[in-house]
Amino acid sequence: MSAARPSEPAALAAGVTSSLILVHDPHCRTVAPDYWDWSADAHHTAAKTLMAIDDDRIRTTAGRLADSPADGTAAAELTTMLTALLSRPGDESEAVDALRTAAARTESLSRLLVRPGAPDRSVPAAGAPGTEALLAALAREPRVGAHPVDAAVVIPFRASDDATGRVRNLAAVLNALADQSHPRERYRVVVVESDSRPRWRELFADACDSYVFAPDHGRFNKSWTVNVGVVHGARPAELVCVLDGDILVDRDFIARAVERFARPGTQAHWPFEDMLFLDPDSSARAVRTRCLDGAPGPDQDRLRGVLLRRPPGGCVWLREDLFTRIGGMDERFCGWGGEDQDFVWRAERYGPMDRHGDPLVHLHHDRAAHRGSDGTPFYEEVERAGFCSWPCDSDFGRLDRNTPPSAGV
Repeated sequence: MSAARPSEPAALAAGVTSSLILVHDPHCRTVAPDYWDWSADAHHTAAKTLMAIDDDRIRTTAGRLADSPADGTAAAELTTMLTALLSRPGDESEAVDALRTAAARTESLSRLLVRPGAPDRSVPAAGAPGTEALLAALAREPRVGAHPVDAAVVIPFRASDDATGRVRNLAAVLNALADQSHPRERYRVVVVESDSRPRWRELFADACDSYVFAPDHGRFNKSWTVNVGVVHGARPAELVCVLDGDILVDRDFIARAVERFARPGTQAHWPFEDMLFLDPDSSARAVRTRCLDGAPGPDQDRLRGVLLRRPPGGCVWLREDLFTRIGGMDERFCGWGGEDQDFVWRAERYGPMDRHGDPLVHLHHDRAAHRGSDGTPFYEEVERAGFCSWPCDSDFGRLDRNTPPSAGV
């Protein structure tokens, strides 16, 4: 095996277990469909190679996990056995060598890694906290006043009448943002709802510092929605955080970010390296722990989900000057996908982007469509015009633009 490939036995073992779960758990694959498609062959090869190992205990445990991919105990047992197998020095069978090679390949090219969670997850979690309970538990401290504001957190949002998971998630995010170690009067929380009508204004207007409605009858346009939030809700904050309405943050989230920008040369950063996309049960556990039990953050080690490695979106911090200098986000993106990647590519062209390891998690919700009826990804509408082609002098974030421009206009 190449010296440039991963070789640490525990990491390779975890990768094989992850591949087996991904192959047999459709929910895990939907975390990032494109990323799954690009690495599916490697995961299938790793899972097939695993079943060729001449060890009845390993094959039996792998069979249990394949039949029940959420079985945390089986996942832990399999990873332990594979770590021991891949740690043995000396002569090895061709099957073991093939398994090591397959595991190293998936570790080298896949952006998906399943984290099985604690093996004692057979104990049912308490029900997911409701939206009303989360908003009732909000820390209602003094809001924006005469004090200078260090940062503004802009949350783009859309949820249909029956999308209760997305509504619950936003309530949890607002709850966590109200419980911060940074002085409450020094940061602003801006929610921008973009839809055909302000469906959730009565629910969320009093739960944030600024609620903005951006009318749009078409597919959800995250870029335009964020731009509206920065122009009409975030200024004059020095720092802007673009935060999706399903990212649960810890208590020091804002304080750490503000401190990081005091370092000379710092202009933008992702506060995380790998984002943990939680399954429904772990989402309920994380929300209850962080928002109702008063924990400083979710206990990631006990939560099941899929790590998405170095994703471009979800949460990005940058100086407002940089946001404005690049013309905000590209408003030609309509529908899920592509806008975050384009945005950070353009931001990094003008200012350095750092990465940190904060404990953020992505809460579960039904996935939005990311392709048209003909199977074409929405982002290809802009790709034809060219990624990173949005003009820096764009007149972005205009509320009187009822229908954001289509690609190529």
